[in-house]
Amino acid sequence: MGMARFGLRNLVRSKGRLVVVTLLVGVPLFLLLVMQAIGGAVQRHTEALKRTVDTALQLRARGSMGHVNMVGSDALLPRAVLEQAREVKHVAKVEPYLLAMTPTEGHNFAMIVGVNPEDTKRLESHGEAGNPKIVAGRDLVPEDRGKDVGVIGQGYARVAGITPETLERATLTLDLRRAHPAIYGIDRPSRTLRIVGIYASGYVFGDLQLFIPLDTFRDIYGVPNQVSWVFVRADSADHVPAVRRDLSRLVGDLADIIAPETAAAFESTTTRAVVRLARGGTVLAAVLVAVVVFFVMLLVVRERAWEIGTLKALGAPNGGIVLGFLIEALAFCLLGGAVAIVLFGVAGGSIARGLFTLGIGPFLDARYKDALVETLSWSGVGPAMLAILVIACVIVAVVGSAYAVRQIVRLSPLEAMRHE
Repeated sequence: MGMARFGLRNLVRSKGRLVVVTLLVGVPLFLLLVMQAIGGAVQRHTEALKRTVDTALQLRARGSMGHVNMVGSDALLPRAVLEQAREVKHVAKVEPYLLAMTPTEGHNFAMIVGVNPEDTKRLESHGEAGNPKIVAGRDLVPEDRGKDVGVIGQGYARVAGITPETLERATLTLDLRRAHPAIYGIDRPSRTLRIVGIYASGYVFGDLQLFIPLDTFRDIYGVPNQVSWVFVRADSADHVPAVRRDLSRLVGDLADIIAPETAAAFESTTTRAVVRLARGGTVLAAVLVAVVVFFVMLLVVRERAWEIGTLKALGAPNGGIVLGFLIEALAFCLLGGAVAIVLFGVAGGSIARGLFTLGIGPFLDARYKDALVETLSWSGVGPAMLAILVIACVIVAVVGSAYAVRQIVRLSPLEAMRHE
């Protein structure tokens, strides 16, 4: 304990040196915190992406769009695919869809989508999961199964002359015999549906759809045992590849399987790149601190050679003297760490954002780098980051003091006095 107090007392012998060394140590430790913050922010973003990304794989008949009346692309999947998909491990939900096309005006057309009311409303153009926003009326509910009701996109509603003000009495008649260059007519009776809601998707083509209950679609179009699309939702983005392999084994050449790649691509490109750069910055920061501590402790040992020799002459063991200098080095690092924490608390988020944009952004995938920084959340110094900082301080204090310790051990009382 006496030599530990000796090290702490030596720390404040020169206030000017204490301030300068603390700042020199604090700046690279601040860089360490910033790099950890960047790496942590991207990791959190990746985990959030895995939880929120659409993890559904789309199955449709091989080489077909799966529309029941589309010229040259009307092949459908057998209903048995639903049960096969439900047997696959890590499948959270299986959602069947039926799709048809209906002419509107000129050469335009709208999409009729049969869906179970509790399943995701998907925008047919790309199969995006959206559950588009209801802007008037209501959405489909489980009680609507088998009923002649529908929720219409606001673009299709304009074509049909349906407005929020007329929604209470709005109807839409599907004429299956009407044809189009991309649509063939079906010899089945027309059906009038009551429109119970209007939705907005956010883009023009997405608003040209009509969602109706799946059982109603089967009855209208005469499709009792087939499906256009099956969306198989994996329980996490991590299990998407395994689910895809199992589905491929089960359905063979029967279906095309389209798997989401957003989370996987982000993790394999951006996340890994940022983590590598952050680790490089962390190592650089630790090396800078170790270099500062090395030169400071070397100067301290040379400055106090006579004092060290005197302590040895009085019988102080090498271990005790070394402990005192290690305590001093560790105290320098911890004070620098405290300065780094204060700086990070004041300006860490903005500096991390700027460093990410200028220093790391150019190395990232072009699909993500422009928008990524706006989505990242920069957290403060939490327990994990604090633990990293303390461990780094201990390591660099030991490494930076290693040569000085060697000098202390080799120094004899007579050599110290002769040097002095």
